[in-house]
Amino acid sequence: MKSSVPVILVAVAFALALPAGSAAQDPPKEPPPPPRFEGTADFSFVSTTGNTSTQSIGLAGDTMYRPNGWEIRNKAAFVRAKTGDDLSAQSIVYLFRAARKITARLSGYGQFDYTRDRFAGIEHRNAALGGLEYRLLETAPHDLKLFGGVGYVNEQRLTGEDVSTGAVDAGWAYTLKVSETADLTDDFRWGASFDESSDWRVNHVAALTTRVHSILSLKVSHTTRYVNFPPPGFEKTDTITSVALVAKF
Repeated sequence: MKSSVPVILVAVAFALALPAGSAAQDPPKEPPPPPRFEGTADFSFVSTTGNTSTQSIGLAGDTMYRPNGWEIRNKAAFVRAKTGDDLSAQSIVYLFRAARKITARLSGYGQFDYTRDRFAGIEHRNAALGGLEYRLLETAPHDLKLFGGVGYVNEQRLTGEDVSTGAVDAGWAYTLKVSETADLTDDFRWGASFDESSDWRVNHVAALTTRVHSILSLKVSHTTRYVNFPPPGFEKTDTITSVALVAKF
């Protein structure tokens, strides 16, 4: 009986080790695919009264639809600020983008941009662009896409001559998952005119979003818009800093 005890123990240990060994050989699980449709809606409001009366409103929406092999995005933002009874800032920005997968990492895209910002000297700006985007990094917690393309821009200005030209467009979109409830995003875009070497611009948006509820998040963002060839009489740089409540659906 005594000599059989070690044999039994070895057999039990071997049996317990089998599931662990087979589990260790299982391939790592693929991350779940992104949802077919998702979107966000942002709202920010600041008001002061007393010695100074100011009001600032920010509205934004972003939707993504993913039919087979495609990503179709619609994004819009509206900012309005008043000091006393005077309107001091107002802008509308809209983007439509359709991207089609070529390989697992490479996609081709077509894009339309619209901007209206009279306080920056822009009555209407329309841009139609097309190019390629490449997912350079997709290893948690990082996600990085690079893109570049060419197209046509028509900008109607409040002062100086209007702009109508071919253009080049490039940049990146980066996301860092800081935690299960927080994401840091960094979006950079550079564009230049074919006709005028000094006519180039940069748009940079950095944001930190923290989930506070199953569908609600708090978002702090800073936007820098730099135009090296602005309409005469207007500044080259505009910045927007906002704290917004974001609803995800």
